[in-house]
Amino acid sequence: MLRLTLTQMRRSTGRLLAAGLAIMIGTAFIAATLLGTAVIRDTTYSAVTADIGDADVVVQSGDDLLTPEQLDEVRALPGVSVADGQVTMFGSIVAGGRQDWSAVDAVGSPGLSGVTVLDGTLPTAQGEVALTASSADRLEVEVGDALTMSTEIYLPPPPGAKDSMPFVDAELTVAGILQDPSALVGMGNTALVTPAQRDAWVVQADRELAFSEILVRAADGAEPAAVAAAVSAELPNAAVRTGEEYAQQTLQDLTGQAYALTAVILAFGALAMFVAAIVITNTFQVLVAQRTHTLALLRAVGATKRQIRRSVLTEALILGIVAGVAGLVLGTALAQGALWVLHAQELPFPVPSNVTITAAAVIVPIVTGALVTVLAALSPARAATVVSPLAALRPPEPPDPRGASRLRVVASLVLVLGGGAMVAAAPFLAGAESIDEETAVLGGLALGILGGFVSFAGVMLGMVFVVPTVVRGLGALARRAGGGTPARIATANAVRNPRRTAATATALVIGVTLVALMSTGAVSARSSLDSMLRSQFPVDLVVSSSAWDQETGLPGGLTPAQIETVERTENVEATLGIAEAQATFQTPQGEIETGVSLVDRAAAESIMRDSSLLDLLGEDTLLVGSGWARDVGLTDGQTVTLGDADLTLVVQGNGYTAFAPLSLREAIDPQAPVTELWARLSGEDQAATITTVSDRLTEAQAVATAQDPDARYDTPYVDGPAAQREIFEQVINTLLAIVVGLLGVAVVIALIGVANTLSLSVIERRRESALLRAMGLTRGQLRRMLAVEGVFLALAGVLIGAVLGLLYGWAGTAVILGRSGELALAVPWGYLGAIVVVALLAGFAASVLPARSAVRTPPVAALAAD
Repeated sequence: MLRLTLTQMRRSTGRLLAAGLAIMIGTAFIAATLLGTAVIRDTTYSAVTADIGDADVVVQSGDDLLTPEQLDEVRALPGVSVADGQVTMFGSIVAGGRQDWSAVDAVGSPGLSGVTVLDGTLPTAQGEVALTASSADRLEVEVGDALTMSTEIYLPPPPGAKDSMPFVDAELTVAGILQDPSALVGMGNTALVTPAQRDAWVVQADRELAFSEILVRAADGAEPAAVAAAVSAELPNAAVRTGEEYAQQTLQDLTGQAYALTAVILAFGALAMFVAAIVITNTFQVLVAQRTHTLALLRAVGATKRQIRRSVLTEALILGIVAGVAGLVLGTALAQGALWVLHAQELPFPVPSNVTITAAAVIVPIVTGALVTVLAALSPARAATVVSPLAALRPPEPPDPRGASRLRVVASLVLVLGGGAMVAAAPFLAGAESIDEETAVLGGLALGILGGFVSFAGVMLGMVFVVPTVVRGLGALARRAGGGTPARIATANAVRNPRRTAATATALVIGVTLVALMSTGAVSARSSLDSMLRSQFPVDLVVSSSAWDQETGLPGGLTPAQIETVERTENVEATLGIAEAQATFQTPQGEIETGVSLVDRAAAESIMRDSSLLDLLGEDTLLVGSGWARDVGLTDGQTVTLGDADLTLVVQGNGYTAFAPLSLREAIDPQAPVTELWARLSGEDQAATITTVSDRLTEAQAVATAQDPDARYDTPYVDGPAAQREIFEQVINTLLAIVVGLLGVAVVIALIGVANTLSLSVIERRRESALLRAMGLTRGQLRRMLAVEGVFLALAGVLIGAVLGLLYGWAGTAVILGRSGELALAVPWGYLGAIVVVALLAGFAASVLPARSAVRTPPVAALAAD
C-alpha cells in the first residue's frame, strides 16, 4: 500500500504542490515568528539592561544597604560564578575649563561589565578613569589626558554625624573611552574607576562601604532562577530578580506596562499556530475530497477500509514532514533576512547579527506541519472509507442545495456567542485590579485566545450558509450595476453549492482575518503606546540648575545666558522656566522644608506632550506625586500652608515632585529662582538635539570660566526624556515592520489558499462548464463568469474576515494594553484598502488558469466521462 500511496502522490504532484506550498508557508510563518519574537525579546531586554551587563541575577537592597559581608555570602553560594557590589555615586568632571556630569561606578568583574571600550582600556590602577564618548567629546579629552573629578558618594553618615552626602575630589587620568549607553535607559554618562579607587574614596569620605545593588553571574550549568532563589534565601530583606525579571521591571518603570512585550510574543506564537492549522486543514480537506472517488475505487478492487485510511494518513504525514522541513528553512531565511534589514537601518540599540536556532524553533514547525496535516486528513479519510465501493462507481450526486443543517446552524451560533463572550470578557479580566498585573494580563490573554479559537471555529462551521448569503447580496448589487449574464450565472453557481462556495472562500477569510487582526492590533497598539509614552515622558527636554547659594545652602537658578543658550539651539521649539520655591509647613512628623515647583499651567500646555498631568492643578491646589506625599506624611485632600497661601493637597501619579500654580509665587516665595527649563523639541533626531544642548551649555561654561578664572563650575544638568521616547518609538516601529512582514506572509497564504480551492472547484466543474458552452455560452462569457465568481468569493472573504479581524484586533489590544490606561482603538483604513485590492486581484487571478483550460477544452471532450 505504501508503494501505491507514493505512486498516487507522484501522479497528483500538481495538486499536492499547492497543498504543500500552503503547509510550507504556514510552518515558515511559525518558524519566523518563533525566531523573530526571540530576537525582539532579547533585543529589547538587552537594551534596557545594559547597565547590568550579563548579570543573571540582580539583588537590590531594601531599607538597609547591603554590606561587604553579605556580598561575600552571596559569592560563596553554590551556582554563583562572580558577584559585584554597586555603590551609588555621581560626579562633576572638569577638564580645561569645561564641566560635565556623570554617574560613577567601579569596573565590574569579567562577565558583569556591560560596557564597550572604544579606545584605550578599562582602568586598572587608582588614579585612572574611563569616560563615555559623549562626555569625552564634551570635555575635549582623550586617552592620557588629566581631569578633576568631584564625586558625591551616596552612603549614610556615621551615627551622630550630619546627614549629608560628601564630595571627594581627585585628579585622574583618562585610561579609556566607552561607548555611550542606550538611550532607552537615559542620556546619562558613566565614568568607571577601579574598585580600589572607589573603596579609597569611601574611606576618605568617612563612610562605611555598603552596596545598593549586587550583580551575580551564574556558573556554567546553573539556572538563574535557582541561583536567585538561593540568594533570596540568604538575603530575605533584599529584592532578588533574575535578569529577565529585572528587564520586565525596567520596562514597567519606563513605560508603566511590564508584560506587554511578553503578551505580544505569546499572542504572535499562538496566532501563528492557529492560522497555519486552519489553512493547512482547509487546503488538505479540499485536496483529499477531490480524490474520494479514486479511493473508493481502490476499495472496489479489494483494498480494506484500514488500508485506505492508512494510505491517506501516510500521504498526509509524508507531505506534512517534507513541507514542514521546507517551511523551517524558509522561515529561518526570512528571520535572518529581517535581521540584515534591521542592521542596515543602524538602529540606536543592539540587534543580533544572526538568528539563534533553538530546539523549539526546529521541532515545533516540523511537528506542527506533520501533525496538523495528518489531523486534517482524518475526516476525508473517514469519508472515503464509509462510502461503499458500488456507490463510488456511480456518477457523483448533485450538490445538496441546503448547505447547512439545523444542527450546524445551532452549533455555529453557540460557538460564536460563547467564544464572543469570552473575547469580550478578556479585557475586563486583564484589567482586574484585584489580581496582580502579570496574572491578570496573561489570564486575560489566555481567555481571549481561547475565545478567539471557539468563536472562529463557530464562524468556520457557519461559513456554509454565511458565504452564500454574502455572495447573493453581491450578485444583487452586480445585477443592478448591469453585470449581465455572467454575473447571474456566477451568483447562481456560488449559491447552488454552498459547501463548495464556503470551502473556496474559507482560505481567504482566514488570511484576511489574520491581516486585519494584526494590522488593527498594530495601529491600535501604536496609538495606545504613543499616548502612554507621551504620558510617561511629557517633556522633551529638562535643563536643571546645578548652582547652589553658598550663604543659604539653597539651590541657585539658571542664568539668563544659560537659558538663552538653550533657546537658541536649533530644533528647540519653545521653552518654559520653572521656578522652585522653598516652602516650610507642618506635618504629623514635624516641620518640613522642601522645594515646590511653580508652573504656569496655560504656558505648560504648549510645551508638554501630555498636559493632562497638570489637569488637577488649580489656583488653590498643591499637586504632588504619591511618593512625595508618602515621604512627608500627608494624604490626599489635606490642607497645607505655604507662605501666605493655604492649599489643598491633590495626589496624582507616583512621582516625588510637588507643583503649585505660578500665580502663588509672591505668596509662597517671591525670590524663587528659575531652577528648571522645560523645552519642546522639533525635528526627527531629538537625541542629537539634546546632545547639542549639553555641548553648548558646556561650551558656554568654558567661555565664562576663561573670562573669569574664579567663576564657579555650574554647568546645568541636561535630561532628555524625548530621547527615551524616541527610542521607544523606534522599537515600536521596528516591531510594526516585523508585523508588516508577517502580514505579507499571511497574504501569500491567503492567495495560495483561495487560488488552490477555486482552481480545484473549477476543475471539478469541467462538465458543467462544457454544458454551458454547448448551450451557447461563449468563451469570453465563460471567462467573465469564472472571473466574476472569483471576485465575488474574494469580496465575501474580505467582508467577513475584515469584520472578524477588527473585533479580534481591538479585543487583543484591550487585553495587552488596557492596564496602561492609555488604550486607543484605531481602524487600519490603509491596510483594509490594500486587503480589498489584493483580494480582488487574487480572486481574478485564481480564475485565469482554470478558465483558460476550460475554454480550450472542446465541449464534447469535457462532457466525456473521466
